Amino acid sequence: MFLTKRTQNWTPIKKTNSWKCFKGFNIDRLLILESVWDKEMGALGEHCVLLGVKKNTLVIKADSSVVANEIVFKSRNTIKSLNKYFRSPWIKYLKIANTF
Repeated sequence: MFLTKRTQNWTPIKKTNSWKCFKGFNIDRLLILESVWDKEMGALGEHCVLLGVKKNTLVIKADSSVVANEIVFKSRNTIKSLNKYFRSPWIKYLKIANTF
């Protein structure tokens, strides 16, 4: 009675429109972003980690507040340099995670 599987939360793979989309987000973008992230961040890439993507915002965790300020200062250039690898620019914001 307590260990029954709830089937209403599962969506069969046959019913999905495309295997490349996850809740309306294209997974190919994540693969490209992951491969380009370290290259474009340069020396700052050693001190920050890409945590995830929320809509058009990249969520970044920095080692210290100094690195976080540097990322915010260079955010426009970073967004432009990351968007040049995609057909249409989709990254609009960078958000720094609060925990250091």
